[in-house]
Order: sequence, then C-alpha cells, then structure tokens
Amino acid sequence: MGAALGAFAATGLLMAAPASASSDPVASCRNLTFNGQCLVLYYNSGLGGSSLTYEGTTSVADMAGDKFLTSGSGQGQYVKNNAASAKNMTSQGFWVSIYFNSYQDGPCDTIAPNKSTSQLRNTYNENASAHSGKGSGCYVFN
Repeated sequence: MGAALGAFAATGLLMAAPASASSDPVASCRNLTFNGQCLVLYYNSGLGGSSLTYEGTTSVADMAGDKFLTSGSGQGQYVKNNAASAKNMTSQGFWVSIYFNSYQDGPCDTIAPNKSTSQLRNTYNENASAHSGKGSGCYVFN
C-alpha cells in the first residue's frame, strides 16, 4: 500500500498496523498512540477537502500508493504530489518536514509543533515524503 519506513503510520493507509480511518483527522490525532506526533495532509488549501493522517515519530520514505480517505474533495486521490496544506498535531514538541522528493530529498517545508499551513510553499502539490524534525534548508511555518 505504500512504502513507509520508521514509526509513521497512516491512518487507514500504510504500515503493518494502521490505525482506522477517521472522518475527523484532528480527533484522531487527539488519541495519539504513536509517540505523540501526528501529521495531517489535506487535498485542498486552507486545510480543506479530504485528508490523510500520518502518526508516528520518524519517517515516510515514499507516499506513493497512499490515498486521501476522508470525505471531501480529493477523496480516493493519491497523496503523493497532491497535498496542498498540512497540520502538525503533536503532544511532545516534534517538528515535521515534508519533502518534494521521496526519501526526504529536495525542497521541503517544515511545520512547527501544533501549527498548520493553509498552503504548503515548497511542496504544494509536489509532496513525496516526510520525517519528524527540522529539515535543512526548508521553508519554516511557525
């Protein structure tokens, strides 16, 4: 279903033991069970449309095969190269970075703990991977 490395798990999508899909990604993040970090990617700008929730602390090497599952515009579309906005929900102060290329390479956007962006800058509809932490040279949303 998607190549993922580390402890990030997609709600209803990838990893060996995915969480169940939720119609409310923020509510899903409040029930953090993966070391306190939760990245929500949205199909539309302004945190709108269908969403996908990644929970965990390390990385998603390649978003290929992952799909937006919640109701709304973009439901069923692939996440890779289709995310327009994002929210970093965290309970432990983790930063999260989203990358243009697979395997955390290329231009990137970094989102501060408990912050969101209504429109990604360097990875707007060009997202392929993610990891927790501040990426080098990333545009920072804080």
